[in-house]
Amino acid sequence: MKRRALTAFLPLLILGAPFAPAQLASGRFTTSFYTFQRFDTVGTSRTYLRAFQSVQLSMAQHDFSLHTYLQGAVNGTNEFGDNGNVRFYSLYLRWANIGKMLDLSLGRQAVYAGVGNGTIDGLTARARIVNDQITVTAYGGASVNDEYTGVRKDWHDNLNLGGQVLTTLVPGARIGLSYMYRGEEREGYVALRETQLGDSLKTYLYIPFMIGGGSIAEQLGSADASWSYGRTVSVYGRYDYDFNYKETSRGQGSVRVNVTDALALTGDYTYRKPEVSFNSIFSVFTLNSTSQVEGGLEYGFTPLLRAYGKLGVVSYTDTSSLTWTLGLNSGYGSVSYSGSTGYAGQLESFSAQAAYPFFDRLLVPTLGLSWSLYRLSAEDLRHNALAVLAGATVRPTRNFSFDVQGQWMTNRLYSRDMRLQVKLMYWFAERVSLFSQEVN
Repeated sequence: MKRRALTAFLPLLILGAPFAPAQLASGRFTTSFYTFQRFDTVGTSRTYLRAFQSVQLSMAQHDFSLHTYLQGAVNGTNEFGDNGNVRFYSLYLRWANIGKMLDLSLGRQAVYAGVGNGTIDGLTARARIVNDQITVTAYGGASVNDEYTGVRKDWHDNLNLGGQVLTTLVPGARIGLSYMYRGEEREGYVALRETQLGDSLKTYLYIPFMIGGGSIAEQLGSADASWSYGRTVSVYGRYDYDFNYKETSRGQGSVRVNVTDALALTGDYTYRKPEVSFNSIFSVFTLNSTSQVEGGLEYGFTPLLRAYGKLGVVSYTDTSSLTWTLGLNSGYGSVSYSGSTGYAGQLESFSAQAAYPFFDRLLVPTLGLSWSLYRLSAEDLRHNALAVLAGATVRPTRNFSFDVQGQWMTNRLYSRDMRLQVKLMYWFAERVSLFSQEVN
């Protein structure tokens, strides 16, 4: 699969070769290690180690650029026969500003176009017209498999296409319409099914049958709009429609009113329908929607110190839950208290986190604490959970940083759970010339 991925995208590298001289090369290399201890049986534990290597590279000359992002992972213990994997998250060639209005991207790339999202092996085109007041985006290609390796052969069963139109022609407003069709081929499986021999004989055979398979498609349409009146009022709304189920899948609205420079009032409404693939086995079950109404208040004591509070009601089919949040944000940390009661259970949680730079940001230590008290129903016992994290970022130069973070947690299932993560990062941006001696 990895060899097929490289072979499929080799034409992109060939196309990029003519533009290689005097290129701007930029990239980021990230090496990280993650280790934790797990108790497989009572009194017996094992330490696990995972290692990751991420590479993000870009080569650009004028309006042409080549971008790639990949990650390799390996198990240090390797007890399950895991020899590691390499995932290609992106590898595409971009030609920008064609005719001062069109951008084209070819290859493996992430898609963000309103309701359309995901990663495709294909083409994306974005055009800007009417003095850049209208942006039209269209994309099409094959959905990428879960392992992010080779290119899928059956494009027609894994087609992901759609588009979006954005306009700012209305003063103070931004309006968008989008559509997505995303197919996904499901692998079938063989299962034994009982078959009777004849009408009068009570003899049965178990014959293997192919179950499932085929393609399941999502078809969603969306409209969203935002409007603001200076710095006083801002409004946002979104509506998503599922063409397969022929019903609303999501509705959202929010408003913010700045009463004064320090005081602001907020209001939010959200309607959600569970996302279940059309014609899947889960679609035969009854799916109930939820809606949430929330109001809030924010007050700024200083530009870096701001307090907020929110109160909301989540409505289910014939019951509801109450949610609340109180918090304080500053330039160096935050503190919050939140909770819920009703159908979703009872929860109270407190969290705090802080980070402070020293020596002109050469050293940035971080500290975090989270405590929660919860029970699923009024008849259940109360349980608590505590988590503590501590770490630091060291940046000796502009191009290199070193991060380390330890996490400790205890709850009703684990008397202690300790995890450690270490990350090294290096990034650069240099003018290079791969096929000539001249560097502009």
